[in-house]
Amino acid sequence: MASWLIIERGTATDIGGTMEAKSRLQQARLDRGWTQGELIDALMAAAQRLGAQSPASTSWKTLISMYENGRRPVSPDHRPLFREVYEATDEELGFASTTTSVAAAQSTLLPTPTAVVSRTPMPVNPEMLGYLTSVLQQHAQAEPFVGPQFLLAPVGSQMPLIEQMCREAYGPLRQEVLRVGARYAEFLGWLHQDTGRTDEAMRWTRLAMEYAQELGDPMVIAYMLQRRSNIATEAGHAGHGAGLALAALRYASELSPRVHAVVLRQLANSKASLGEASETERAIDQALVAADRGDDDDLAFYCTVSYIEMEAANCQVRLERPQQAVVTYEKSLRNWPAVQERDRGLCLARLATANAILEDVEGAHRAAEQALGIAHRTGSTRILGELYRLQPRLARWRKLVEVSELNRELDLTKQVAP
Repeated sequence: MASWLIIERGTATDIGGTMEAKSRLQQARLDRGWTQGELIDALMAAAQRLGAQSPASTSWKTLISMYENGRRPVSPDHRPLFREVYEATDEELGFASTTTSVAAAQSTLLPTPTAVVSRTPMPVNPEMLGYLTSVLQQHAQAEPFVGPQFLLAPVGSQMPLIEQMCREAYGPLRQEVLRVGARYAEFLGWLHQDTGRTDEAMRWTRLAMEYAQELGDPMVIAYMLQRRSNIATEAGHAGHGAGLALAALRYASELSPRVHAVVLRQLANSKASLGEASETERAIDQALVAADRGDDDDLAFYCTVSYIEMEAANCQVRLERPQQAVVTYEKSLRNWPAVQERDRGLCLARLATANAILEDVEGAHRAAEQALGIAHRTGSTRILGELYRLQPRLARWRKLVEVSELNRELDLTKQVAP
């Protein structure tokens, strides 16, 4: 089974009775049998011995989680402390050099649709297309667990080859080449969207749309239209988003149940942003019926009834119906698929907002803490964005210990964000 199945599932993964660490830094702690709390005590004691500044214990908790999960490189100021407590070298602890870290960060932003490619003609055959399709399926299955940061580089590295194939392929295989190209470009656009790069998200999704239009498959065209609608709506252009979703619905009779559901859900999102309550409710009701019919659709496999319920609750918040939203969010979370961890985090973050609107501080804090943990594990900017927008809503209760600690964790996350 592919290695992605054991990535990003908590602090370490139990495989055949042994704990599998996700980094050398985490392995060093596990080898000593330390809890995170014991490591924090050791780090703070080391800072005193070395005369170095140390974050507060609550801040260390967040930092250690991000460092051990590989979500952030260890700060140069903190490396001496880890070397001191573990009596180990940078190499033994897996600390990358500055040059390596910069190169790795830059690699997630490349290539662009104008990437330089070889002029040598690339032969296309069914085996190559099968390989690319299989790799994309594994990436798509891994993404809810590992998040976008770990997938941007590998998916992006395939695009020069795929773009070249889409330019040069002809004959019977061209249709399948375009299908693969559309799926890869759309997925790369989604990864950029989930890391907050809206311009890159739209650029790649437009390329996917170009391939889909030449392909002429109604299912793929409708899916790409709703993706463009989603990006436009999240960017604050709900009118454009509604128009794109309605364009996708022109193909309604030719769509699978889940693709139909995801298009309807996107129409509901844009209509809610426009304040059109009756249109929103109608679209959500139809989406729930379509999702309940269910299938193994590879385009919209994630669009379950629970997913639509989360989207319905989000619409209720936009329509200023937070009490209904809380009930719907909680119902959705009770039946959430285990394989959609990242979206569960998004649902929890939105639940926190609805609770805050209702002045349920305890409920808001509880949901937000869970969402933040998932955001750290998956690197989802969309979850963090929801939580950052939550902070002003909790400002009235900022002196409460729980809210103060949550704010410290969120502020620290902002500071170390790439």
